[in-house]
Amino acid sequence: TINTNVRTPLIIPGIGSLVVLLHTSPVTFAPTLPYCSSREVQRCCGEHGPVYKLACTDSSPPRQLGTAKTLTALLGPLTLIILTYAIVVVAVTRIASISQRWKPFHTCLTHLLLLLLSYIPLTLAYVLGNLRLIHNFHLYTAVLTVSVTIPPMLNPIIY
Repeated sequence: TINTNVRTPLIIPGIGSLVVLLHTSPVTFAPTLPYCSSREVQRCCGEHGPVYKLACTDSSPPRQLGTAKTLTALLGPLTLIILTYAIVVVAVTRIASISQRWKPFHTCLTHLLLLLLSYIPLTLAYVLGNLRLIHNFHLYTAVLTVSVTIPPMLNPIIY
């Protein structure tokens, strides 16, 4: 009922604009910061946090904005997905036959498995990285690399 033919052309640019806004706002602060020493970032992904750490001055506001962006990008869709699954579960439980319930639950279960394989490592990597609980650069890089490569590879197998 939400994604109608009339609303879809409005939803897609809205989401696209949100993504552009979320990704450009932390990046705009990086050139304004003074850098005293090395400008070499020791990361494999295009993250804003390691760039802000190289600044000579207090970089708390842009880092907090970057953390808010990351949490919004990770937890926002996850919240919507969980709410959607709650609606699906309620609708499926209204189906009279138990045998008819199996197919929708099986489809949802495989999708949830892939979702968890994707979100758990990413969320852990970003949260642990922001809390500075991962001090080993190679471990952090490995967790991020696994979280962005393994789920897409498992997608065809799971489905």
